[in-house]
Amino acid sequence: MKTAVHSLVYALWLIKEIFVAGFSLAAESFKPQNNYRPVVVRYPLRVTSAWEIFWFTSSITATPGTLSLGLREPIAEGLPRIVLVQAVMGDDPASIMEDLAHMEEHLAPRVKDIDYGVPGQGPTKELASTFYEYPLDTLGRHMRAPDIAKADDTPLAAHDVEKHSAWPLRQVAQNKDARKDDKK
Repeated sequence: MKTAVHSLVYALWLIKEIFVAGFSLAAESFKPQNNYRPVVVRYPLRVTSAWEIFWFTSSITATPGTLSLGLREPIAEGLPRIVLVQAVMGDDPASIMEDLAHMEEHLAPRVKDIDYGVPGQGPTKELASTFYEYPLDTLGRHMRAPDIAKADDTPLAAHDVEKHSAWPLRQVAQNKDARKDDKK
């Protein structure tokens, strides 16, 4: 009975969070200078069972503006699994970590006393840079770093893609066709 009540309360809380995030994201999209700055955070999980991890990552993905990208196994005994989360409005990665910790505590209240040193899990307020990165600042679309190109993030010519591609096996066929188009 206790589990059923907790599940119902969590479901209602999650529905509220989905609506709040959806309206917030929609309102932000109408602003000329919106806060869309995608960030990928590495959140140390306190939940451990497959069932809890499933519901936590599904809840992240169901919430507008966030996406669970995958899990990373611990690199050493006693360390937590890491869930990779992309957030659209990532100006404040510490706040995102706090929100994830809040969601995790709603899902599994027993984890409140576990602290892996990130905001929301204990007294820590600042987030170490090892826990987040801004993909558009580091690589940008088309696997090119905008700071190297010193230009806006635009598609690369076919001959440039070969130098920077992360998919060397795919580029062979694509580049042959692209080079034909470049010669025309």
